[in-house]
Amino acid sequence: MMPYAVEIEIELGEFTFVRKENPWTEEHKVWVFRDLHDAEEEAKKWNSGRVVPYIRPMTDEERQRGKDKNG
Repeated sequence: MMPYAVEIEIELGEFTFVRKENPWTEEHKVWVFRDLHDAEEEAKKWNSGRVVPYIRPMTDEERQRGKDKNG
């Protein structure tokens, strides 16, 4: 099952993911939805909300392992 997130435009051409906290900062975890319907319902609450597939960022450890393997 693919995870989803809601992306919003906060400034012209500048996007961020919605977080559960309100207000939030970039340090808060992205609100990840397992159900497409739930993500679509959250997106409707925002003028520029859109549902996108969510791929979590690599951890520092994962990134280092990739460097070690390829380096």
